[in-house]
Amino acid sequence: MNKRTSTLVTALLLATTLGWQQPLMNVSAATHAKTTKTVKTAGATNTKATKAKAIKSTATHIKLQGASNARDLGGYVNQHGKKIKVHRLIRANSLSHLTKADQTKLVKTYHVATDVDLRTTTEQKQSPDVHMAGVKLVKANVFKSFGAFPDFSKKGAGAKMMEKSYHDAVTTAQGRKAYKSLFHQLLINPKGKAVLWHCSAGKDRAGMGTALVLSALKFDKKAIAQDYLKSNTYLAQTNKENLQKMEAGWKAQGKEVTPIVVENFKAQNAVKMAYLNTMYKAIDAKYGNMDNFLHKGLGLSNTQLKQLQANYLTSAK
Repeated sequence: MNKRTSTLVTALLLATTLGWQQPLMNVSAATHAKTTKTVKTAGATNTKATKAKAIKSTATHIKLQGASNARDLGGYVNQHGKKIKVHRLIRANSLSHLTKADQTKLVKTYHVATDVDLRTTTEQKQSPDVHMAGVKLVKANVFKSFGAFPDFSKKGAGAKMMEKSYHDAVTTAQGRKAYKSLFHQLLINPKGKAVLWHCSAGKDRAGMGTALVLSALKFDKKAIAQDYLKSNTYLAQTNKENLQKMEAGWKAQGKEVTPIVVENFKAQNAVKMAYLNTMYKAIDAKYGNMDNFLHKGLGLSNTQLKQLQANYLTSAK
């Protein structure tokens, strides 16, 4: 195979895998409180149990023709009984193939006013976001470019690559700059409007951004994990198609598609708690905890964090 074909194959692998993808399951923060009341009647004792109404905690999958991994975080309830306002915080995958109907839904129904693109400049040039009327586009590259593609014939190469990317996203100046930009847009976004952030697959760079935003809004790791893992559901069909393309690209290089190669491809297309935990460990190692990272790593003051909470949270009752 000639050099040009090899380069195209590598680009395809990067686009379909490091295009980054993921979703979260419904956050079941609902609690069932029971109170008992003892009533004495005619020498007998009756116990009446009453159940407090459970607080439903769930986000909305936004059904778009051109983006499969989009969701409104509105509806999630944190451990303090505060709920994210609907149509204010939206995460997604690539916006390069939005239809007119998709654009109308995002702007008119979900009130998107700001689009934060977390992809590399190469991705942005190759597949630019569809311009939505009245929506401000902000380019915030978590990575300047992707590193060398690993040898997927080696066991565990895919997972190691993903874990390294999660580590670098929060420990490099470039990654922190991008997430600082996301929070800046959240702070200055017009009242009643939504901020949308995305990468290519909407699972990794957007997933980490979501984890940071939810942490700032006082959500615990369990709730964050449930949202994070939803990308595996919403991207199931896309990942199936990606796997076929990746296998074809591998064969085009004259290489055998072994079980190890397939497992590496799957590791790259999926979201796993091991990846998100790598981000947490990197933050703890350098900053001590998430609160310190929000303050020192992203430069957010207590006043700004309170502003974010006031802007995007409301009572769940």
